[in-house]
Order: sequence, then C-alpha cells, then structure tokens
Amino acid sequence: METTIVQLDEWVIKLPKKLEVFSEVAASNRPAPKKWSPKEIVGHLCDSAIHNLQRFINVQHEKTPLALTPYKQDEWVELQHYQDTSMEEIVALWRSLNKQIASVLSHIPTEKHMYQFELEDGKFVSLQ
Repeated sequence: METTIVQLDEWVIKLPKKLEVFSEVAASNRPAPKKWSPKEIVGHLCDSAIHNLQRFINVQHEKTPLALTPYKQDEWVELQHYQDTSMEEIVALWRSLNKQIASVLSHIPTEKHMYQFELEDGKFVSLQ
C-alpha cells in the first residue's frame, strides 16, 4: 500500500506539470467524433477518483466483499461538462481528489488491506 501511496503522491505533482503544455484550444480538441478531448480524459480521471474514493471508504465499514458497481463513463463525462470547464480547474479537481485518496489510503489500518471487493465477473480482489 505504501508504494501505491508514494506513486500517487508523485503523480499529483507530475501530471499537472505535464498538462501545462496544453493550450485551452488544444485541451478542448476532440481527435475524432465520439472521442474525448484531453480535458474530458482528465475529467474522466476525476470521475474515476470520485468512485474509487467512495470505494476505499466503503470497503472499510460495509459488509465485505463490497460489490464494485460500474458507472456510465461517457454519461459522467458529458454531464460533468468538462469540455466547457478550463483545463486548470479540471486539473485542480483531479489533484485534490487524488490527494484525498492518498490520505484515505495512508490511514487504512493494515488489517483492513485484505478486505475484499467483488468484481462484475464474480471474481474477488483485495483492497491491497
């Protein structure tokens, strides 16, 4: 778990720097119909972080195995209106969400690392 937290902390610093090269126009460019722009890709990462943060909290206090419920990624990206939001705001949201995930992960007691998630296919995976 420590390695995951360290890597996440590193990405919280690295990703915003990598995305600084995009102008708003470039960040809004969809490479093809039905393909996400860079803004929407980072927005999708925010949506994933929202779902994962909830999962990391719920697995600690709800009945295990915790069923992982999927979400409609395309609809989330569309309804969050990332395309109409500045890249700076989306990156700030991504950064905040992932800092919170790292914080939550760092406070999970070791004995809970083996708590289980149930995947859609019926397989199980531990929090670790």
